[in-house]
Amino acid sequence: MMDMSTINSLAPVQDRASGSDRFRSSAQVLPLPEGLYLASVKPSGQPLRVVNGVGFPAVQISSIPQPGTLAPSFLTKGELAPVVWLSGMDEAVITVPAGSAPLLITNYLYGPELQKCPDLEIKRLNRITTAPAVGLSVHIHIQQQGERHFNAGEWAASDEPFWIEALRVEVTPAVGQLLQYHVPGASSSDGHWTPAPGRLGNPGGAPLAGIAFRLLPPLANSHRVVYGARFLRHGEITGTDGEPCRSPQAQDPMIAVRVAIVPR
Repeated sequence: MMDMSTINSLAPVQDRASGSDRFRSSAQVLPLPEGLYLASVKPSGQPLRVVNGVGFPAVQISSIPQPGTLAPSFLTKGELAPVVWLSGMDEAVITVPAGSAPLLITNYLYGPELQKCPDLEIKRLNRITTAPAVGLSVHIHIQQQGERHFNAGEWAASDEPFWIEALRVEVTPAVGQLLQYHVPGASSSDGHWTPAPGRLGNPGGAPLAGIAFRLLPPLANSHRVVYGARFLRHGEITGTDGEPCRSPQAQDPMIAVRVAIVPR
């Protein structure tokens, strides 16, 4: 269980009384990763001052709106709210979604000037299980140039119009042999599917005439494979989930290929 405590030094920004008792506040921005958290104010030994039904010292927790972010939610005293106010022994459960806006924690004090801000403790209640990485790298053998490797989504090709003689794909353990590929023939049923990291073609041999990739379950249930190929005369052809990329022109060698596995 992750334990985070934030003790905010007092930075007076407000003064609403001329006597010895004054309102003061200070703020802090706290980004949190996705998860479920418990926020509580630790006992400070300071007497709770009640003003108009509100206990001080107190902490207000909200979020800072930002474009493209989601707001966290707060559950306290059985109710969900976009803002929570904690004083005394109050607690709140904070749900932080992925891509959440950061928290804005504001301390409020009322009393003598020499006063300590509340000690807010935030504990993580759960652990986000990180999905295994789904990645790959493409290794091709290029006519007259030898083997080169490229990252997922990059065009694997020479700087010159040399054809690809062989291809293999290295994958992360989460992918394994669930990624397969082949050189499609004249019909969609032609060509044996080779599981990663097997090799298609032979270095120094004939150029590859095309390419197709597919995923097997269970990975295919959550991801799809997208790819493309470029041919010397015909140009670019794209495909997804087993569709053949092959030039309609005879004797048109493949000179570039790219592939990536993406979530559905």
